[in-house]
Amino acid sequence: MAHTTVPFHGKVCMVYVEGTNMEYEKGWTLNVTLDMADASRAGQQWKEGLPGQAGWSGSFEIYHAAANVQQAVIFDNLVTAAPGTRLDGSRFVLDTAANYYSGNFYITGISINATMGGIASASVNFQGTGALVLTP
Repeated sequence: MAHTTVPFHGKVCMVYVEGTNMEYEKGWTLNVTLDMADASRAGQQWKEGLPGQAGWSGSFEIYHAAANVQQAVIFDNLVTAAPGTRLDGSRFVLDTAANYYSGNFYITGISINATMGGIASASVNFQGTGALVLTP
């Protein structure tokens, strides 16, 4: 299947953690970077760089429902269980078809936000390990 030729609408973008859809999700962000080593030498007018390793990280936001089974996996991973457990087979879905990014990651931080008159929410930060794969 080929990728779509039009933009994806955010209302269908979802996160699956270890194969399970994250309920009450508000959105997600992926950051992909490439390390660059400085290879500049004396006498050059312009800097020179050499590519190193690629990496990825990101975050997703949810409405906080502590007893929700999918959310419990996330919070137990960092808050109450053994921190540093890798979450495998996760997907960042772009639409209801088969367009998604996938990879394994570690939870690196959770921020729980509660305001008077608002809905309690949480931001979950993660660091990818290994390749991030785009599946059309």
